[in-house]
Amino acid sequence: MVVAFKGATLIDGTGKAPVKDALVMIDENLVTYAGPSGIKEVPEKAEIININGKTIIPGLIDAHIHLDMHGMADTFEENLVEDKLRTVRAAREMHKTLLAGITTVRNCGSVNYIDIAVKEAIAAGWCEGPRILASGKIISMTAAGNEYFLGMYREADGCDEVRKAAREQLKVGADFLKLMATGAYMNPGGVPGASQLNRDEMAVVVEEAAKLGLRVAAHAHGKQGIIDAIEAGVATIEHGTFLDDDVIELMIKRDIFLVPTYIVGYLMKENGEENGVPEFMLEKSRKTEKVWQENLRRAIDAGVLVAFGTDAGTNYNYHGNNALELVILVEEGFMTPLQAISSGTKVSAEALGLSSEIGTLEENKIADLVVVGGSLENKLRPLLDNVDMVYQGGKRVR
Repeated sequence: MVVAFKGATLIDGTGKAPVKDALVMIDENLVTYAGPSGIKEVPEKAEIININGKTIIPGLIDAHIHLDMHGMADTFEENLVEDKLRTVRAAREMHKTLLAGITTVRNCGSVNYIDIAVKEAIAAGWCEGPRILASGKIISMTAAGNEYFLGMYREADGCDEVRKAAREQLKVGADFLKLMATGAYMNPGGVPGASQLNRDEMAVVVEEAAKLGLRVAAHAHGKQGIIDAIEAGVATIEHGTFLDDDVIELMIKRDIFLVPTYIVGYLMKENGEENGVPEFMLEKSRKTEKVWQENLRRAIDAGVLVAFGTDAGTNYNYHGNNALELVILVEEGFMTPLQAISSGTKVSAEALGLSSEIGTLEENKIADLVVVGGSLENKLRPLLDNVDMVYQGGKRVR
């Protein structure tokens, strides 16, 4: 049955100017029209939904979450929850995420394959949640601090061990692979700028993923680690804190996506040690805050492909509140509202290799869409507190 949405402002995700008094039609699970009203005739038996004064956008795509983490002040406390309970909690959090208008997520590492289990449960119809791309465990060299996230890392050293680690994730159903090109902020022993896996080790991960037509994401803060990951063939750079003009030029040349997860540092600073955020995390964040802001602005202004990713599940970074990343990027002047929406839809779909299916409201794309009360042309706050309707694959879920 055709469903026709009439009267809203359409922001289709492509970056084109909003369309006032738009018409969007879906039939089963596909978009059949999205554009100005009066051009396409609405079938006589269509269900008509008048949404005058509202805005309609594609379903948002969060390219970096951790679904089995809960936003605890100290992420080590996540380890104190037993795996089966974490899985149930994660399923609940994914339902909340879907209702907030995030119709697709890429899970960048989970404990003991919880992401695979939740993905399969949603696919089986046992619970509702976003479309999930799961990585399984993160492939890392043997490194201090990995124990802070028990069961999340698959440590491996040397090309043969790394190859086996990659194959293990693919065997259990990973949709992409995630590796550690540098150290991390959230591990007490991690040095964010220091390189970890060697270029040849990362190339092995890329090779194994490519056999199945899959992509690789690289956690990378330091310049050399970013360069090594790009040269090894990864598709996305997660965080990218210390990128510079050389890295920016390389990313643009190779069409490499940056997933900045800017909101992580923002929420750490906002909550602080008085609310339980560990001092070692705050110290690392304070040392890099200014340079990271400058580098991110430089990357965006230069034209690096920036996808929407939140690291949801980290400190005070709650599932369902994902759109705060886009809100803050606009409010702090990194992007315009239209750029941010495109980042959270079209660009994220491209980063995930799903742009032929989702990411924009165009004919023959999967009907993932969000109806928001009010305008999004000047500010994005309504994405946090005024989501009226969510459709995923043509099915109304809110």
